[in-house]
Amino acid sequence: MTETLLDVSSFEALPPRLVLHLRADLDRVAAELLRELDERPSGRTREQVVSGLAHFTDLVEDPRGAWRRLAPWYQDLGRRLAREGCGSEEVHHGLRQTGRAVWRSVKGVLETLDIDRPTIGRLAEAQFSYMDAVAAAVRQGYEAEGEATPEVFERRRSALLSSLLSPDAREAAVAEAAGRARWKMPETAAVAVLSPRDPAHQPVRLLSEEVLVDWGRARPCALLPEPDGPGRTRLLEPLLKDWHVVLGPPVPLSAAGESHRWAQRTLLLVERGVVPGDGLVRCSDHVPTLVMFGAKSLLDTMAPTRLAPLEGLPPTQRERLAETLLSLLAHKFNATEAGRYMHVHPQTVRYRFRQLEKLFGEDLTDPQRCLEIEMILRTRGPGAPAR
Repeated sequence: MTETLLDVSSFEALPPRLVLHLRADLDRVAAELLRELDERPSGRTREQVVSGLAHFTDLVEDPRGAWRRLAPWYQDLGRRLAREGCGSEEVHHGLRQTGRAVWRSVKGVLETLDIDRPTIGRLAEAQFSYMDAVAAAVRQGYEAEGEATPEVFERRRSALLSSLLSPDAREAAVAEAAGRARWKMPETAAVAVLSPRDPAHQPVRLLSEEVLVDWGRARPCALLPEPDGPGRTRLLEPLLKDWHVVLGPPVPLSAAGESHRWAQRTLLLVERGVVPGDGLVRCSDHVPTLVMFGAKSLLDTMAPTRLAPLEGLPPTQRERLAETLLSLLAHKFNATEAGRYMHVHPQTVRYRFRQLEKLFGEDLTDPQRCLEIEMILRTRGPGAPAR
């Protein structure tokens, strides 16, 4: 059986001190989650939840060595599930409970320790990478026990997608997996990440066979071959009613993981309300926003200095002037256009602009300083303070 890959980079970037706190919480988190399950947990569910927590902690402690030991364990679990006649939904249910347990443990650590924002991000990435690799290993073992039914081919296609998204994927292994999945490899691809508009929505089974889909991931995703071809994005239309669909940039097939990463980052902004989520959301339509939010910690650091002229104003006036300044910057200081955007009279905009000129002085005639201020204001989000 071929090796199941895990992107260990996020694990390797985590501070070792997290291990002690994660281990200390294992039994409590597992017991709490098992009590919350609607049904009486089976022995198998209990085994998956408790083992999943322990294995995640092992990976934080020794990412590469631990996964070499754990991948065969999850492949064997998949074989056992297939021999016992478990359907794919039951398999996914167990994996979802494991994912909940891991995230519960991670949240407990975040509440206990003073952890910086980059480390929080790496913890989330580690959890998603772990659950994706576990799902792939379980499917691999499950498939090895099954016959070449349509369900097996669907699992093969999901496994192929996981290989394409892995940074360590080998070309020969991907080509072999594509052959087993009966999927023609394209020159280019774009990866879409999906988020349900309603948690009750179920996977869509009516997509074209050209589109690779993995519903078992923490964030389901789909790979669209040759995305720049005429009418290609229409293949994703069956998803749009019930799912937010964020499409990453077109890339060579070997770089599908990069398209996936950009789609994930954009989906986070959709869920925060920064990027509109109606229809098909293309990363390529939101490049400036992605760049700004990629440097948000730097912009947050600069904000007190760049927005210092607003310091000390009453909150209502501060917000009103900040909103007007952003609209003026976005519309090249055209009071008519800025007023139309804010639904206020141009004369009101001009009055506020005179106030801003007194506060900011020469900063409003410096193109670079104006760009910095606009980026800071754009990343603040609705209702955030202007300081």
